[in-house]
Amino acid sequence: MECIAPAAWSAELDCVEPLAAAQRDFQAEMVQLSPGRFRYGLRLVDFGPLRAQANVLEGSYLGLARVPDGAWALFFPTGGPARASRLNGLLPGPEDAVLFGPGAELQARVADGQRWTMAVFGDARFRAVFDRLGVAREGRAVQLPGLLARAPGLLRLDEAAAAVAAGATGAAVSEEVVEELSAQLNAVAPAGRLRAEGRAMRIVSTAVAYLEAAQGRPVFSEEIAATAGVSARFVNQCFGAVLGMSVHRYLRLRRLTEARRRLTEGGAGVMVKQVALDLGLWHFGRFAQAYQAQFGETPSQTLAARGRPARR
Repeated sequence: MECIAPAAWSAELDCVEPLAAAQRDFQAEMVQLSPGRFRYGLRLVDFGPLRAQANVLEGSYLGLARVPDGAWALFFPTGGPARASRLNGLLPGPEDAVLFGPGAELQARVADGQRWTMAVFGDARFRAVFDRLGVAREGRAVQLPGLLARAPGLLRLDEAAAAVAAGATGAAVSEEVVEELSAQLNAVAPAGRLRAEGRAMRIVSTAVAYLEAAQGRPVFSEEIAATAGVSARFVNQCFGAVLGMSVHRYLRLRRLTEARRRLTEGGAGVMVKQVALDLGLWHFGRFAQAYQAQFGETPSQTLAARGRPARR
């Protein structure tokens, strides 16, 4: 992660599409879960070797991303419902954090009303701090119980962000966080649980990669199970453990999201009926109802509005 001068940036988003593009540290895919209503307050602040992203959410979404090489990502809640959001199947409490090492895959289900912060650390500066957690270096997520109580400097990042936005230096903030984390990174999840979570993550990752490769045609759960070499029931169990939903619901949300993308992009000859058929949504009445419930407008309205600027 390149170290640049401290800077601050904020935005208010009322749809999920621009959210992935706003991520500075990841290439991410976002899928809206909450029907209709969605609002996302985002603030990015650069402290030098440490970047912080503070978030306030009304609605819920799925996020899929990968931590870049040369960076570590630490997620922790700053308000909202306790143990409601899932990170790689983990359910962090109000004083817990979840750490992702370089190259780690992230599968998040973020709950309605959640306030959380992501801190991204440069590997060159923080490697000595995090290397003691071997499982994180192996690309697994590590839940750190009670870390926020022992390292309160993390919770002061949002306060410090306001100071940096006003022109203050971020060097002191980084040093405080380094000192606290060095002293407090002792709690690591039991190895047995990590192995179980790792297998579920591999199955979900295989399924998501297969869906990405097959983008443009409908895919069904039995096909995913055959690709992963396990039963459809086990695939469903893995999706429940990691994302808190069945694979059938995940596939339905993916199809609705893809339909919205195609209708938004529009183009000559694009028709709602053909888009639905191409994605395996053959019951047009149910498709239209599910689409409107999810996005607050009908497929035809999305297609008719394709020339409007993206909502922000």
